[in-house]
Amino acid sequence: MDPFHPTWPRFLLALGMTTLGFLLPQKIPLEYYSLNNPSSGLQYLEITCAANTTDLVKVSLDTGRHFNDFETIRWPISPSDVVYTYTFPLPDAPIRKLRLAPFETKPGELTITNFRIINRRGQEIRRFTKDDFQRSYQIAGVVPVAGGWKIVTNLNATNPFSDIKLLSLTYLSLMIWILLLAVRFALKMGQPVSAFRFSHSAFQSILFAALIAVLFSAVGNRGLIKNSIHYAFYTPPVHV
Repeated sequence: MDPFHPTWPRFLLALGMTTLGFLLPQKIPLEYYSLNNPSSGLQYLEITCAANTTDLVKVSLDTGRHFNDFETIRWPISPSDVVYTYTFPLPDAPIRKLRLAPFETKPGELTITNFRIINRRGQEIRRFTKDDFQRSYQIAGVVPVAGGWKIVTNLNATNPFSDIKLLSLTYLSLMIWILLLAVRFALKMGQPVSAFRFSHSAFQSILFAALIAVLFSAVGNRGLIKNSIHYAFYTPPVHV
């Protein structure tokens, strides 16, 4: 029988293993710190950029409460041929998505040569590239330039933005699925050619492997998932 042929015992075994794995502790700090009262282990968002117009640049954070004004960083920018580096403290919470609004009220071009997350010692945690930016809303294109890239908004843009996903179950699921399919193929080596023919049974096995991949991707991201749920319902203490 195909090692990935779906059966109830196999499904229950996979579900039980992933449930136990999900319940295993994965330490990620849960304590909240406001932006003007950072923790000693605070991380920073660093961006080096220049614009061709005068406006406000915004970076919004999704920590489980979707994008909101409280977790939005704004700074003024003016036309310049020289790029400048801006550094901002990040909240001590799992960040699932970033949203960059190159300009708040008007069209223009924002050139970026460096965009990354660092810790307080300057060590790089995550570097963003041109390919991380999505043409989400009123973005005409993300164009490569010398040393970086340029975000070009639509000519009639009034509130353009581009999203960057940080927590993605899809990517991890796809990687695990590919590995499982490779294992399935390897286990069939040496069998008759008929064993490799695509059939309804083979289709069921491929879908079952995809289900297992999704379950184990949730285990791999369990710390961020748990903390995202926690932080979504967390109310910071009020100090009098």
